[in-house]
This record gives sequence, structure tokens and C-alpha cells, in this order.
Amino acid sequence: MGAPGRWANLPQAMRVRTKVAWATLSWWSGLLVVLAVWASSCRNSVGDAGPLVETCLSLGAGSCDTLKEVQSKNQQLRARLSEVRWPKLACFRANGRTYSLPLRAESRNLLHPPSESLLAYLAGFFDGDGCVSCQPKMSGCYLDVSQSFDQAEVLTLFRETFGGGITPASRGGVGLRKPALRWIACGQSARRVAELLAPHSITKREQLMLTAQWPETKSQRKDCKAELCAMKKRDSAVAGPCSWNYFAGFFDAEGCIVQRGRGVSLTLEIRQKHAQVLEMLRIFLARTSGIESNVASGKSSHLLLICGVTKCKHVLQHLLPAGLLCKAKHAELAVGLTPENAAQVRTQVVCLTGNQQFGKRLDAAGHDRARRILSTNQQAARFEQRGQCAEARAKKAEVEVLKEEHELLKAHLENQQLLEYTHKLDNLHRNSWDGTFACGM
Repeated sequence: MGAPGRWANLPQAMRVRTKVAWATLSWWSGLLVVLAVWASSCRNSVGDAGPLVETCLSLGAGSCDTLKEVQSKNQQLRARLSEVRWPKLACFRANGRTYSLPLRAESRNLLHPPSESLLAYLAGFFDGDGCVSCQPKMSGCYLDVSQSFDQAEVLTLFRETFGGGITPASRGGVGLRKPALRWIACGQSARRVAELLAPHSITKREQLMLTAQWPETKSQRKDCKAELCAMKKRDSAVAGPCSWNYFAGFFDAEGCIVQRGRGVSLTLEIRQKHAQVLEMLRIFLARTSGIESNVASGKSSHLLLICGVTKCKHVLQHLLPAGLLCKAKHAELAVGLTPENAAQVRTQVVCLTGNQQFGKRLDAAGHDRARRILSTNQQAARFEQRGQCAEARAKKAEVEVLKEEHELLKAHLENQQLLEYTHKLDNLHRNSWDGTFACGM
């Protein structure tokens, strides 16, 4: 299907709008048909799904909508999604097995403690994602680690190593926030786990030592509770032994593998509220591998940055055999990154990441548009340097048109993805989903 020949007589900005309409019409019509069938089936099978479906249909972006109109619909879709709860978790899958919830607490014989390498990994992960909390009557502390239901392997590792139980987190899944699971150890079990983790910990060593040495008298417990609260507010990291196993656990909990653009580029990032642990990791990298990294400080957080494909691959090649678990698949893809498979790797990586940037990531066409905008900008700069002012102005005007088209197409893609996600979430309810598998979510 071709575009109308009258385009030549339209202003440039309007031509972009018309092209966008023709480009998006085919997929949009198909999606509306799917949603209409979905709405009909929802009315027949689930009484309370009708309003959600009808809201989604009314918020679908039209091919002639302006950028502001599409963005407004996207904001409304996100607001509606933020009110839609996931079904209650009844089970979860990890390591090829299905576990019923709650997975009751078990004790472990820790007379023969786990290996030092495993303890270092678990201490690193606990430093990143773990929490030490005082029990309500101050009888002691409990330790817990929370993870998305589809990243439960590390929780089963904590349970297999230390005992404890796994339960659904108190806050269930809502909209783009997936349901979470929680490993927890209490009482004497928590004390013993704290004793084992403390020698390998950096950011939470003081909290773990306090847990292991929790006093018996009520007055001392009150002081210890106040001390625990104070530890959480300051940088309580202590100098301690760092290893690749600890680094792997900490990176699994807090790290991020970033591939920018469609080419061969890699950055490893770890963001923290306090800087000391990042400085220790930076020193560890320099001392053991000669890898230079930087700690950048912002207003409310600090960021460890490892830049460059060779450096990043080197680090990941150390982390994988050191126990990297949650991000192992992502790391393997990054290690195998080449100019030939860069686009494919990016697509696969998107499927492995969470929903923090849902609807905001560029697809392949978006990266092509961004590259064209950059190239056109560079052409304009060259014309200016040569004193060709008319040509430079023309290129700058072209850039503005390209940006307008880019933003509009990004908004349409976001709208499409939000609608599809809402459809999938509603399907979970209609199919009595219990936690075993949620494709594409």
C-alpha cells in the first residue's frame, strides 16, 4: 500500500505525520481487532475484567494522534496498570522444579559450614539485596532476601545452604511490578547464618555481627535496636577481604550490564547509596586484574563504571566461574558479543531484563532513526564549519523533523507494548495463573 501522492504539497512536519499514520496503520488495526475479540471474551468469562478492557481500548493510540495525545494515553495506561494486581502466587519455579508456597522453614546442620567460595558469593548477594531487621518484640533479628518470582534460583540457594523458608513478599505484584518472593531466617537460625556471612561481608558486616551477638537483657536489646537503625542510615561498610566470589554475588544483586546503541559496546555499572564498597571493588579490580574503573558521585548515589568491551568481557569472564547466577545468561551473551551479532544480542538481552525501562527501550527501527538523527546533526555541523550557512540551516530543519518523527514512533511503540502487557496480565487472571510461568512478562 503506497502513500498518497499529495504529500509533496504538504508542509514537511505534516508529511511526517502522514507517513507515521501509514506506517502504523497496519499493525494498529491488527492490534485493535485482537483487543476487540479479547474484550468480548473477557465480558463473557470474567465479570470484573470488562472495565479494564474497555479502558485499554479507549486508550489505544490512533494513527492520526499527535505526540502529546499519544503520550497522554500512555500515562493513563500506566496509571491504570498500576492499579491492576497480579494473581496471588501459589507456587514458583526454580532450577526446573516447581515449589508450592509457602515453602516452610527448614533447619540445616551447619556443623560443617558451606565452602568459603559459596559463603563469599552469598555474602556479596546479601550485602546487595539482603536486609537485617529487628523482630517485633526485640527477641532477636531476622534476615531476609527478596527477589522477583522469576529470579528465585538465588533464594533456593540461600535455603539449600542455610535453611529458612520462602514465602510470597508482603507486597504482591501490581502492574509492571512483578510479584516477589522472600527468603527468611529467624531466631537461632538467623544468628548462625549471620555468624557465617559476617566474615565475608563488607556493607552489612556490622549488622550481621550484631545479629549473631544479640543480647539477652531487655535494656541491651533496646540499645541494639537503636544501633541497628543507626547502621542502616550511615555508610557502615568495613574494610574486608574482597574476592571474585563476593564480586559475583554483589554484581548479581546490584550490577547492570549495559549495551548502548546497536553496535559493539559494553558498560558494567553498580550503583549504591554509599561509596565505600564501590571503592573497595575498584581497588580489587585494579589490584587483581589491572582493570581501571571509576567511581562517579552524584547527589544521592555513587556509581562504579567499567567501560570498554575488552575490560567488561574480562570482568564477566571472571564473574561467571565465580558463581554468577541471576545475570549468568546476560553475561554469557555479553561475552560472546561481536559486530555480527550485536543486534541479536540486544534483542535477547531485552528479554532477560526487568520492567524498569518497560516501553522506553528503542527497538531496531528506533536505533536506526537515532543513528540517522546523529548523522544528520554531524552533517549540519560540517556545513557550519565550512561556512555553508544555508545548507546547515536546511540540515538542522531536517533534524527537527526527524526528531519529531522519532518521538512519535517511540510513543506509538510504547502504547502498543503497554496494551499487549495489559492483555497478558488479564489473561493470567482468566487462566487462573498460579505462579509457574508468565511468558513475555
